[in-house]
Amino acid sequence: MTKKKKVLTAGAAFAVAAAALTPVASVDAAQKRVIELAPMTFTGGEVKLPAKVGSSKITWYKSGIDMKKVNTWQTVKGYAGTKKVPTTIKIKIANYVVGFQQSVAPQEVEVDGKLVLPAKLKANFAVGAYFVDVKWEDAKTDKAGDYEVKGTYTRDGKTITVVAKYSVVDADLKIENVSSSVDQAAEVLSVNADVKNLKDGEKVELVVFAGRDMNAPLPAVQAEVKEGKLTVKSAKLPAGNHSFILRSGEVKTDAVNFTVEAPEVKEVKAINAKELTITFNKAIKKDTIINSSDQLINSSLTAVGSATALSSPLKATLSEDGKTVTVTATTAFKGQYAVTVQDAVKTVDEKAVKAYSAIVNAEDNVRPMVESVTYSNYQTAVIKFSEPLQSLGSISANNAYIQFGTLSADGKSVTVDLANVNVKADTDYKVTIIGAKDFSDNLITPNPVEVTVKKSANDTVKPVVTAVSTVNDKTFTMTFSEKLISNPTIKVNGDTVVTTTPGTGEIEGSITKDASGLVYTVTLTNSLVTPPATSALAKIEATYSDLSGNAGDAFSRIVEFKQDTVAPKLVNSTVEKINGKEYLVLNYDENVSVVGAKSITGKVVKDFVESTITPIATDITDPGMNFELNNPSNGKSKSVRLDLASLTSGAYTLTLPVGLVVDEAGVDSKETTVSFTRTTNVDTGKPALTTAGTNGITKVNNDTYTVSFDRQLDVSSALNVANYAIEGAVVKSAIFTQNDASGAVVRLTLEEGSIKLTGERTVTIQNVKSAAGVMMDRVTTTESLTENVKPTVASAQLVGLNTIKVVFSENIKEATVTGSVVAANDFEVLIGDVAETGATIAEDLSDTSGKTFTITLANDITPAEYAKTITLKAGTGLDVTDESGNALVFTSASVAK
Repeated sequence: MTKKKKVLTAGAAFAVAAAALTPVASVDAAQKRVIELAPMTFTGGEVKLPAKVGSSKITWYKSGIDMKKVNTWQTVKGYAGTKKVPTTIKIKIANYVVGFQQSVAPQEVEVDGKLVLPAKLKANFAVGAYFVDVKWEDAKTDKAGDYEVKGTYTRDGKTITVVAKYSVVDADLKIENVSSSVDQAAEVLSVNADVKNLKDGEKVELVVFAGRDMNAPLPAVQAEVKEGKLTVKSAKLPAGNHSFILRSGEVKTDAVNFTVEAPEVKEVKAINAKELTITFNKAIKKDTIINSSDQLINSSLTAVGSATALSSPLKATLSEDGKTVTVTATTAFKGQYAVTVQDAVKTVDEKAVKAYSAIVNAEDNVRPMVESVTYSNYQTAVIKFSEPLQSLGSISANNAYIQFGTLSADGKSVTVDLANVNVKADTDYKVTIIGAKDFSDNLITPNPVEVTVKKSANDTVKPVVTAVSTVNDKTFTMTFSEKLISNPTIKVNGDTVVTTTPGTGEIEGSITKDASGLVYTVTLTNSLVTPPATSALAKIEATYSDLSGNAGDAFSRIVEFKQDTVAPKLVNSTVEKINGKEYLVLNYDENVSVVGAKSITGKVVKDFVESTITPIATDITDPGMNFELNNPSNGKSKSVRLDLASLTSGAYTLTLPVGLVVDEAGVDSKETTVSFTRTTNVDTGKPALTTAGTNGITKVNNDTYTVSFDRQLDVSSALNVANYAIEGAVVKSAIFTQNDASGAVVRLTLEEGSIKLTGERTVTIQNVKSAAGVMMDRVTTTESLTENVKPTVASAQLVGLNTIKVVFSENIKEATVTGSVVAANDFEVLIGDVAETGATIAEDLSDTSGKTFTITLANDITPAEYAKTITLKAGTGLDVTDESGNALVFTSASVAK
């Protein structure tokens, strides 16, 4: 009889495992189909199920867990081991907190005040929402500022958080950042300030003390305060020196002095050769300075010495604001003039203007320029100039000689009839003006000037602002979708940008546009950022119209201006000989200016011995200043130079001190060291042009001109084509034809076709050095240049049995014959490979342009010949040119049939 083994049933085995949660038998050895683990309860919103039963891993179907099913039993299923024995467990999830449902509104509390915070807030639970107790951190109120405090609630080990924001403010009233301006024309004071802690019922007043007598206050004016910003204007004030304060109860600002000017002349200046302006600080009553015939009265302009005498009476106009009188002379102003204004001239409120007399220099060196283009019915363009012109020079359309405009009576504009211009509507075309002069013989700039105009039947597209970018704390750019008829009107924080002293509602700055006419740069006189802040927001607005007069939609945008805090960086340094002296030139990465009372220290090595140098003073108040801007433009430059005259030859290492230069934001340069080798000064004369040709310039042909100098030249600078600027032309190359002790001649070759039209150009020669390294003075002269566009054969066509019509690109003539005559031997006609003889050529007089000629063959073309290729070739005697002498460019062309 076989002995039976004692077997522990699976049920018994897993009953032990469920009780202990650490079974002693492997699941894989189990015979029971389902493993049931002991029930579990979870709190705090977290469920962590057993990972193993015995040594076998459990995989749970966690998608079966319902976190919203709380305080009740639910069964979770899974499987255990490699045989995937079904496994279950019953779990209960206690209701748990999820987060606060309510928030706390921001509060404001006075310094050392008590913040009121709610003791209970409603919180969301997995199921339901209930009020719970909130435990708050301590809220500090000992200092003004913006703060936040945290509140918490904890249940079953889970903590939820809520944040309350609050501001601590000073309880006392404060009036800060007071600024003021005087509208001298209106005689009114405007004051702005920041006001803090103004309580209901409190008011702030402006008090003016006449004559700065603190015992003589004028009636107070109540200020308007909105969102902490104060604005107020005084009543009309008498002329004199005054002061003002702002007050609210016992709180008063310090007294600020200001002046209301008496009526007077602010400035007299000649703005061009025909116009002089007299500017007043207040609006003037017109009939006290200009009579009904528009003549100047109660004032006079008298020539002094050799100045050009003025015919009397003088014509005058008054500006719209009543503050500027423009006097126009019949003959041009030239020289010095005695200007007087009598006290018979009165303001609009009948106050006498202080008598004025001064000597004004009316020398005009400013070149005129195109100011704007306006349209009428899209078929007439008016090109306006910056000043009156005495002559228009040459004006053309699309490089064709079409004289289609005349100067207006005042010389300030030319009207172009677009209907007569042979271009399609809705396309751009180019108006070119060459050699226009003002009444001081200043040529227009640039010269030639090209104005792009659109002939349109109905231009209705509005311009738009495509971009606004800030450059620094007071500069920004605006980009437009098309050219504008005039500078846009731009406002910053509601104040209009003006180039003159700003009045009420104005801010001082400049507006310039780039060469494309699309990008305008606005530079304010003062920074928009108030330290210690490093940035500020500003509202930018603009109104503008395109060349057709279409107004763009009103533009407004908030942009951020950032304070420049980066020090200017020294990029490199070089030793250069400038006008016979040796300089250390320091090049920075941005525009800088030099400052005084600094010392440069360093060491020098000479004959292998190192020694300390005497500190170099850079005090710019010294008339013998040795530290200055290098090639400054408008007082700005990225380059400065140090005169090395006080240093002997040797190898130097200099220490440049902190603040040797400052950038445009006032940031000091850092301490830097530079090394260089000093040689000796050169003391020779400057190169100058000789009297050869016209002002040293001689025409060789339409493409070539020579420039003659009085001494031997430095080769590199003399042959640098960038040193020769000819308006409207391109200098392609420069070569020497002479360069010796007696002088130098440089031959300039212009780019073929770069001079489109004949006329006067300004020629500028600069930066050419002598052989000893001395820089010449900049020379500017006016030269008449001839167009150098070579003619071509535009077409050749068989138009009859023995007739070929030849059309050239422009009016042509034979070089050796006067008039538009072309000889038979200038061209040759081939039929197939056989040359035709006995052909004649004559101008087609039915085409008045002078571009069309007719070749007549000796015999009619036969059908057999017609089947062959007919070719027009250059003849043995070809010497055809255009009217300017430019040779025809031609080899051969197929004759169209």
